[in-house]
Amino acid sequence: MRKIPQLRNLLVLSLLVLYPSLSLALQLVYPEDGTSIRKSNYLIIMAGKNPPVEGLTVAINGVDSDIIDISSTEYRQAFGDKLILMPEFDPGPNALVVKSYTQGKLVDRVEAEIFYAVNPWDDTPEQYPPFVMHLPENEALCAPCHNMDPSPEEFNNYDPRRNPCNSCHKRMIHRKHVHGPAGVLECATCHDATSRPAKYGIEGSGNSLCLECHDDKYQEFNEQKYIHGPVETGDCLVCHDPHAAEEYSQVRTRINTLCQACHEAFGDGSHVLRGVGGKIHPVAGKNDPLRMGRELICTSCHDPHAGKAKAYFIADMTSRMGLCQHCHQK
Repeated sequence: MRKIPQLRNLLVLSLLVLYPSLSLALQLVYPEDGTSIRKSNYLIIMAGKNPPVEGLTVAINGVDSDIIDISSTEYRQAFGDKLILMPEFDPGPNALVVKSYTQGKLVDRVEAEIFYAVNPWDDTPEQYPPFVMHLPENEALCAPCHNMDPSPEEFNNYDPRRNPCNSCHKRMIHRKHVHGPAGVLECATCHDATSRPAKYGIEGSGNSLCLECHDDKYQEFNEQKYIHGPVETGDCLVCHDPHAAEEYSQVRTRINTLCQACHEAFGDGSHVLRGVGGKIHPVAGKNDPLRMGRELICTSCHDPHAGKAKAYFIADMTSRMGLCQHCHQK
């Protein structure tokens, strides 16, 4: 079943090579029908010119947009027959219906289903393979407006106006905490422009790539008696975004939310031992006494990477009482 979109894309590529000015009928370019995505960032549609399309509507899971006018001279000069939207996909399957209109009459319609996998720790159904953008047939659709074959100098240019990656991916780093290479647009640090069939693949596995710069952390973790599962299996990217995030250390979401994605039973704080007063120790909503100005969270007591205790206590603590005394020095 999965060969049909690939054949369609090869057909599009062949036609574009033979007839560069040809724009086919209504087509969903990004993402592709039947694929999964990790970011709800773009929805790219080619409206077609035969007949010229004046407007489109987009429905996501039954919620229809108004007609989006693309008929003005200014729009056509800037975008041609393409419509680029920033959608709000729902987690899981998303049913898309795109319709094109000319003089108020329906010209064409396209239906698609996209799976939005919000979190990297979520399983994606096998029938939704990941969407891959940088394949020859997809790049051919973008090449009229974008530099899809940058030189090594362009690929690593720190100037956002001259780095071709930035034209589409700039929102990726518009966050509070940015990873070093991404912040200076050193894309080639992690991405291989010569990889095939898809360009810009990751060089090596996620863990080995991270350790090229963070080898000191690897040594630090391995000196501990107990190593947290994602660290031991090299799944750095389960917790950290390699480009940017709103949280410290490019953690993908709020620490407690991230921890409870795997440790659901501890979400109410009942795992914390009761003190002499019989109250459960808070895990949120209080100031962290060891990190001024920051909230008390799971990592206030637990090291998310490794530790000398089974529960990965901070500061190399091996006992619960020692951990308590780290803050409660009475």
